Amino acid sequence: MLHYFRINDPYRLFGLLALFLLIHLPMLIDSPDITYPELKSFVVGEKVHEGKVLYLELVDSTAPLAGWFDGLMDILFGRSVLGRRLLAFVIVFLQASYVGTVFVNKKVFAETTYVPSLIFIILGSYSFDMLSLTPELIGSGFLLPALNNLFKEIEFREQRNESIFNLGLYISLASLFAFSFTVFLFGTLITLIIFTRSSPRKYLLLVFGFLLPHILLMSCYYLMDGIASLWQYFYLPNFSIRSDQYISNSSLLVLCALPLFFLVMSFVMMTREARFSKYQTQLVQAMFFWMIFSFLQVLYAKDLRPQNLITIIPSLSFFITHFLLLIRRKRFAEMYIWLLLVGTISIGYASRYNLLESIDYQRLLVPNPASANDKKRILVLDDDWSIYRQHRLASPFLNWDLSAEIFSHPEYYENILRVYEGLEADPPDVIRDKHDLMKPFLDRMPELKKKYYREGIYYNKRSVSN
Repeated sequence: MLHYFRINDPYRLFGLLALFLLIHLPMLIDSPDITYPELKSFVVGEKVHEGKVLYLELVDSTAPLAGWFDGLMDILFGRSVLGRRLLAFVIVFLQASYVGTVFVNKKVFAETTYVPSLIFIILGSYSFDMLSLTPELIGSGFLLPALNNLFKEIEFREQRNESIFNLGLYISLASLFAFSFTVFLFGTLITLIIFTRSSPRKYLLLVFGFLLPHILLMSCYYLMDGIASLWQYFYLPNFSIRSDQYISNSSLLVLCALPLFFLVMSFVMMTREARFSKYQTQLVQAMFFWMIFSFLQVLYAKDLRPQNLITIIPSLSFFITHFLLLIRRKRFAEMYIWLLLVGTISIGYASRYNLLESIDYQRLLVPNPASANDKKRILVLDDDWSIYRQHRLASPFLNWDLSAEIFSHPEYYENILRVYEGLEADPPDVIRDKHDLMKPFLDRMPELKKKYYREGIYYNKRSVSN
């Protein structure tokens, strides 16, 4: 198999597509349960599709491009999990193909080969949620042309302002899908300082390329008188290091054990056997820095789950390809690639069907609804929003960490006004309120209080006849 992809022939990518489809076809037929990030994409997409403005009419920290993309996906697919995962399948394949093409064009290796694309596909199959259509998956696609422009700067053959500006621009677009990708701006600056002779003007151009989309975003919200909401609900929450952990560290370590083993072997082999040109040595060092900042981005991300490691895959593909190409006996190289393929896929499928006790996806998967009640418009005043799998969100209050600041302080007139306007514009049929946070608000809003009655932990909307 390795021999097939070592040949510099773009048509080998069709073979790669067939292999990728063969790996994931059982997973697409017997589709895993919906994950929490996917459910959130559904809910945000539905609200954007309804015409709600992020941060002004939806209290959530989802990045703006991610929210608008979710709205587009709601138009195209609704809540179809299969449709979204098929699109994610195509996106991962395109990313793998792009990585291989960039490495070929930049002459990263001693031979021109599409082995990095093969490694990308294998590593991109280590967990079933790699085919979840999430902001991290889309945003990581913008990091790849950023990496390409970084190579252009290191190469010294193309010293143009466009490449350094585009480098900052692509990272910025990625950060508007997932703000944690901002980490790569600092990684890029450090890499350029170490490996290039760029002038201070170029560093400023890089920063300007990054800031431009954010300035345009702020300008749009300024015109809507929403700059305060943009800061409060997007930038400020994303500056924090608090995150949701959907999988344990031990489970993630087991999933990554085989790729990490190959990474260590790659470093050992490259230290002992590699004979690089100065340019290739700089690329190796630059990719090492890119990998380090990829790990930092995972730590800074707003949640921890297997798919978040997709930003590390280009670096792993780079180093593992070097390892395989440096093996002198091709028979052993073939043996290693089969070990990586079979081992990664086996662990991925075994964990998906709960055959490995050391890997637990329980916190990542949304539980099935306990009852089959009619779909209603719901407002949940706690951090368990799995109920939105069966019902739709009503009112602007999605993110409980942000909404709790409003519902915990009924003494402020601004909060009362925000709740009143939200419930009047988008009234829920049911409000789940375990701690009766609505009572002081309803006491101050007699017209709204007449519309609801409390039953257990729920406020139910009165029928018109009542």
